[in-house]
Amino acid sequence: MDGIRYETKGRVAIISLDRPEKHNAMDSEMSDAFANAIVRAQDDREIRSILLRGEGKSFCSGRDTAALGVRRAGVSDFEHVSKSQSRKFNLIDSQKPVIAALRGHAVGGGFEIALHCDMRVASETARMSLPEIDHGIITDGGGSVITTALAGASRAKYMLMTCDAVGAQQALQWGLVDFVVPDEELDEFALDLATKVAARPPIHLAMAKVLIDGLHGESIRRGIREELIAITALYKTEDRQEAKAARAEKRKPEFKGS
Repeated sequence: MDGIRYETKGRVAIISLDRPEKHNAMDSEMSDAFANAIVRAQDDREIRSILLRGEGKSFCSGRDTAALGVRRAGVSDFEHVSKSQSRKFNLIDSQKPVIAALRGHAVGGGFEIALHCDMRVASETARMSLPEIDHGIITDGGGSVITTALAGASRAKYMLMTCDAVGAQQALQWGLVDFVVPDEELDEFALDLATKVAARPPIHLAMAKVLIDGLHGESIRRGIREELIAITALYKTEDRQEAKAARAEKRKPEFKGS
């Protein structure tokens, strides 16, 4: 099982994160399958829009903690994160509009996946957070810069610096999501939205993305690359090692600023 389910309804590709027992946390196998599913939808000429959703209680709780910091032999932190970012750019640059349906937790990299989408629908239970600092690292998929573009600098600082979760209604007020619906209506509402978008001419949709994304696109790309430099440096800090040790020992970390 790779944790990803792919299906189509009309001209909509529905990609479901399907590891509900882990709140759809992604390990390496699931990340590979997700990237392949995105490419599959992009390459299918019958598909006009893409819907991302999660099975179970959550959209995605981010990287599986068991896989945090795991690398193949000889792969540097820089190389690992750079490869991951390339896949994220593939989603951001999709010519086909991508809509995220958020239920329950959207945490860290899981929330960043939602931020890469063109529109976000949240259920009333949705809670979004960027807790990377508590793990001794920083966002590496645009969490800092896209949150800033959507919600403003001080709100992005609040999310990154406190690691607190933001509820659906707060996210709606801040511009992090576009619609909030009752939990039981989420999948139908999001599919209806994706279907409505898919009914439009594909070249016009792609051109609309180019024009709108041009406003912040280059600064977001630059910011994501700066996140690559920042996280590569932070992986080597003593505070990062302390965060890992504290998590393993189930205690509060004692950060020293080194």
